[in-house]
Amino acid sequence: MDIGHYYRKTADISLNASLAALIPPFFFLLFLINKSPGTNLILILFPFIIYSFLCHQMYLLNKQRAAEIVERRFNNKGKAFLSLLCPSNVLIAFMPAPSLRMVIFDPEGRQIGEIRDMKMWKFRWFLPYFLDFFFPKRIGIYDHNDNLEASILIHKKGIQISCANDSCNETIIYKKDGSNLVYENGCIRYSIPKTFFYTDFQVLDEKSKRIARLRKGWMPLEWGKQFKDPNTPILSFNESLTAKDKLRVYAIFAALFLYRNH
Repeated sequence: MDIGHYYRKTADISLNASLAALIPPFFFLLFLINKSPGTNLILILFPFIIYSFLCHQMYLLNKQRAAEIVERRFNNKGKAFLSLLCPSNVLIAFMPAPSLRMVIFDPEGRQIGEIRDMKMWKFRWFLPYFLDFFFPKRIGIYDHNDNLEASILIHKKGIQISCANDSCNETIIYKKDGSNLVYENGCIRYSIPKTFFYTDFQVLDEKSKRIARLRKGWMPLEWGKQFKDPNTPILSFNESLTAKDKLRVYAIFAALFLYRNH
């Protein structure tokens, strides 16, 4: 999947959501007209109509974005795909999903991986957060061929990381330290300072040195030819960071953005 395919797929999901949101008002309308003709229908139907309208606007927006880059889709044909844990800069997009579906692209617009819930039951679309919270949160990290690289089990006090090839198996404990979020596992300690607008997350090591940064609104002009949303989050890693450290950072952000596009 490339970024054009992502925009088209997101547009289709938004259109389906827009149409689905009109089904409950239809049945409410039939029932209330027959049983309770004096009921104020506007108050009941208004939330569904507004949600349907917003989803339809997202459909139009992503359809336009896909159309703007359709001529550039095949420019990268024949180039080798990088491993998910190789690039120092990646771009992140979130697909509509019951919990997490984080799609990872390289700067040329090619998908190099995906982080998603391994139990994507359809009925979870309709569950509020406080109910979905009771389901186990096992997240998979996949490469561009949809092969499982690692799995993440998120629970109340930590994140358990298990690599598919058994090269690593560790648990990262997280807690709050003042205004910072702290993630530690014996020999490693990462902290994320509080951000007010959730547009700039910096991951610091035990020496307060920045090893990774996720921010929005800093799209380089050359990348904007493929990524039509200027607020697409960009995740940058320190060039000296190992693949294992990058895996930990991905796991941390998976826990932070678990319900980013529910």
